[in-house]
Amino acid sequence: MYQKINNVNFIHTLRRCFHIDYIIFDIDGVLIDVKKSYNEAIKNTVQFVVRNLIKKDLKDLITDQIILKFRKTGGFNNDTDTSYAIILALLSYQDLQNANLEKFLIDVAEHADETGIDSVEKYIKKLTSNKTFPNYLKNIDKILDYLNYPGKVGDSIISTVFDEFFYGQELFLKRYKIKSKYYFGKPLIENDRIVITDNTIRKLIERFNSKIAMVSGRSKIAAAYALDNKFHLLNEKNSIFLEDEDRKFAKPNPYGLKKVINKINTRNDILYCGDSVEDLIMARRAEEELNQKNIKTKTSIVFCGIYGCSSNKDELISKFMEKKADIIIKSVNDLPHILNKVS
Repeated sequence: MYQKINNVNFIHTLRRCFHIDYIIFDIDGVLIDVKKSYNEAIKNTVQFVVRNLIKKDLKDLITDQIILKFRKTGGFNNDTDTSYAIILALLSYQDLQNANLEKFLIDVAEHADETGIDSVEKYIKKLTSNKTFPNYLKNIDKILDYLNYPGKVGDSIISTVFDEFFYGQELFLKRYKIKSKYYFGKPLIENDRIVITDNTIRKLIERFNSKIAMVSGRSKIAAAYALDNKFHLLNEKNSIFLEDEDRKFAKPNPYGLKKVINKINTRNDILYCGDSVEDLIMARRAEEELNQKNIKTKTSIVFCGIYGCSSNKDELISKFMEKKADIIIKSVNDLPHILNKVS
C-alpha cells in the first residue's frame, strides 16, 4: 500500500494535518468505485450514439485507459462531457476502419486541458479545417448541431442517453420527471461498489463528530441511492451535489467546496479527499479564493489524493506527486490510520 505525506514541506504538512477538524469527501472514486457504473455509462453512450449515426460498433474501442486520459487533464470531471468528446472525435474521423483510431482518441485526449470540451472542440476544428488531413471530416457543424451539447436531458441526445443508462427507468423518472426514451435495461448505477466501510465511518465520526461533508459531481438522488444507509452518516445536509447545480459550477470550479466551507462556517484546517486532478485543482483554487476575501483568518485545505479505484494507479500517483498533493493513499479506509499518525 502506497502512503505518502508530501515531502516537499513535510513539517508544514504534518502541522496542518494535526489541526484538521473538518473532513470533506468526493464520492466517485473515493467512497464508491465507479468503474462498472460511470465508465460503463460512457462506453454505452458512445456506442449507442455512434451506432445510430454511422452504423458502426465501436464500444470495445473505448477503454478505461482512454477515459482516464481525458479525466487526468483536469477538465473532464463530468462523464457526459467525456462521452461527448469521444463521440465528437469519432464522428470527425472518417476512416473508422483505420487501426490508428485508438491512437487518434489518445491524441485528442492529450490535446485537451482544464477547459474540457472547449479544448477538444478547438483541437478537432483545427484538424478538420486542415486540407492536408484527408481522414477528417471537413465540416463538423452539422454534427455539433445534431449532438446539441451541452444541452439538458430531454434536449441533447448525449445527456439523455447517458442518464438513461446510468439511472435506469425508475430513477430517471424520479430525477427528471420524464420517461426513458432510449434505454430500458438494468440501471448501471447498480454496479456502483461502496468502498468506505462501516468501521472507517465509525472511526471518522469518533474523531470529527458531525464535521463531515461531501462535495460530489453526482446528483443528490444518485449519491443517496449508491451510498444507501451510509449517506446520512456522512452529513448530507452540509454537502453539495454539483449535478443539481448549474453546469458552470462543475469541478474544477471551486464553487462547491467554497459553498460547503462557508456553510459550515469554519476557518480551521480542512481535509478534502478526492481521486482526480480536478479535485486537487478545485481544492487549491478554493483555498486561494477564500483567503483573498478573508485576510485576517486563513483557510487551509489539505488535499488527500486517493488512487485505489483508478484504472491506472501508477499514473494517478505520479500525477498527484507532480501536482504536490499533501497526502496520497490507496483507500479512504486508510484515513483513520494516517490521521492517527499525525495526531
